[in-house]
Amino acid sequence: MSGWPWRRPQPKPPPVEPRRAIAIWVKAVGGAPVGGASVRLDGHPEVLLTNADGYACFLAVSAYLVATHLFVTCPQYHDADKHLTLHPGNGDYDAPPLVPVLVVPAPLPRLRVSGHVFALETGAPFTAIQCSDFNLLNRWQHGEDIRPILEQRVGCGFNMLRVWTLYHLSPGIGTFLDIDYARIPVFLDLCASYGLYVECTAYTSIERTDHWGRLVAACQGSTTCLLELGNELDLPVNQINMAQYGRPSGVLASHGSASSQTVPPWEPWDYLGWHTNGASEEQRKIGHNAMEKPEAVIGWRGPVLTNETSRFPEVGMWVGADPARRRALAFDSAAGAALLCTGSCFHSICGKTSVLFDAATVDAALAWTQGARSVPLAVQHGAYTRRDDLLTPDLLRVYQRGTTDAGIVKIRK
Repeated sequence: MSGWPWRRPQPKPPPVEPRRAIAIWVKAVGGAPVGGASVRLDGHPEVLLTNADGYACFLAVSAYLVATHLFVTCPQYHDADKHLTLHPGNGDYDAPPLVPVLVVPAPLPRLRVSGHVFALETGAPFTAIQCSDFNLLNRWQHGEDIRPILEQRVGCGFNMLRVWTLYHLSPGIGTFLDIDYARIPVFLDLCASYGLYVECTAYTSIERTDHWGRLVAACQGSTTCLLELGNELDLPVNQINMAQYGRPSGVLASHGSASSQTVPPWEPWDYLGWHTNGASEEQRKIGHNAMEKPEAVIGWRGPVLTNETSRFPEVGMWVGADPARRRALAFDSAAGAALLCTGSCFHSICGKTSVLFDAATVDAALAWTQGARSVPLAVQHGAYTRRDDLLTPDLLRVYQRGTTDAGIVKIRK
């Protein structure tokens, strides 16, 4: 037989399956990364732990896999899972936000007036770190589960909500005319179980004369409620016959706020509401002008709560700001208020209608609460000084209470 000798055909080597990397990012409600979480993909042999940045990466995942199921567990959080539709190549994927296992705190102490600020009835200092949640009671009363919202607000670091109770603002915030006064104590207790005080605003856009008395009666048994008669009552759309509504007893109360940068001309009652929407240099006015203007105009030296600021991200100081600038504005605004007045409110589109914060709002909200908590409350009653000697080209103002560096807040331009 001529030619090459006959040889047995060799088997073909098995095909090399293409591989890829699947990165999983794990965060808590509120946006903080969660390290040490166990992450599993259905059909993958490994169980990975997230690092301090909340990151875990599965290597050598089949390129032909188009779907899988993600499972995440972590101590002190509820388990989470999610169906994943995978990209053709390497990819990053977000796990569902982890919800903390709620540990019901001890009952919140009642707030009381302590000079120009609030304090706990235990004597401990307090500053209001508030966010707007105007439509929250309406949503809850009509059957919506607001616990994810409460968990997110607490996760961001807030300790108080501003909630409206009677309004017809639709389209926009909503309409709430059928309030069930008997359920208000249950709502307040639910918020308190998350560590949240609630400021309830009675009148906005509509007046019903029986509302104030019924709202006061519903809130008087609560240790965690503040009452505000009305929102921006100097505006024609919000005007009411204020003379017929008396100051309540047994609950901290404000006679109501006026429009932006306007000191309400009426008696403040226990505290005064101050608004700064759209103000120039708002990051300093949230704290400083709240302290200065009411005393200058009406001689008021009691608590002043800046309970409405420019709505994030569409009004005033937020417009055109990049994320770094937003964080600086938020931090400085809240720090100045914690140093100089009774506290401040982070106002947002999401808070206006009481929905979960989106990622950009979480980013700004976290900076706001970090700014408020950067001020040691031991300096609250220290003497005020404006420290122009510490100004640099990038600073707008420097304020100080007391005589230590811990009481210095720098407001950036």
